[in-house]
This record gives sequence, structure tokens and C-alpha cells, in this order.
Amino acid sequence: MIYSLIELTPIPGKRDEILELLHFCVDRLGGKPGCLSSGVYEGNGERETILYLERWTSKEELYRHIQSSLFLGVLNAIDMAKEPMQITFCEVSDMKSMELVAALRTCSTAAAG
Repeated sequence: MIYSLIELTPIPGKRDEILELLHFCVDRLGGKPGCLSSGVYEGNGERETILYLERWTSKEELYRHIQSSLFLGVLNAIDMAKEPMQITFCEVSDMKSMELVAALRTCSTAAAG
């Protein structure tokens, strides 16, 4: 699985435009091959940073998306951000689920007892 994370701070007066562009991209990504999910997030009570997240099944699907016309919306949003912005692509090879929480909670309970 591949995560694409873009963290940006809008130039004054551009926040609504950035959010509109990113939400447009999220709406269009639904059902695209290889896209597991996408979303736009804002900190609770924070009016500065915007986080744009995409999850992809493979690098190939992500690369195809980056080369697509839809990704121009993301690039336009980035153009309206202050520097420095942070763009990160993470390839996840080892994933855990609730079993990790259960195992760690069991270990800590046994150690505490």
C-alpha cells in the first residue's frame, strides 16, 4: 500500500480555493482503479494547516494518477500554499491491525500484574 500525504499552509485568502480544489479531487478519485481512499483534513480548531491524504494499492496506480489531468487540481492547490510544504510518499510493507493492540495490551497487563 502507498500513502501520499501533502501538508500545506494556504497563502492568505486562498484557503477556501485550496479546499475546493482538494475536495474536487477527492470526489473524483472515488472508484478510480487502485485508489483505496482519499481525504482532506484540517486540525481541530486550527485554521492553518491542511492535510491531503491518498491511499493507493500500488506505486504504479499512484504514478498513473500523478501523471493524470486530475492531479493538476492537487498541483494547483500546492501552488497556493506557503513554503515550505511537505509532500511524502510512504510505501507500507508491514501492516498490523487490532491484533497488535490486543497483544500489547495483554503484555502490559501481564507485566503490570
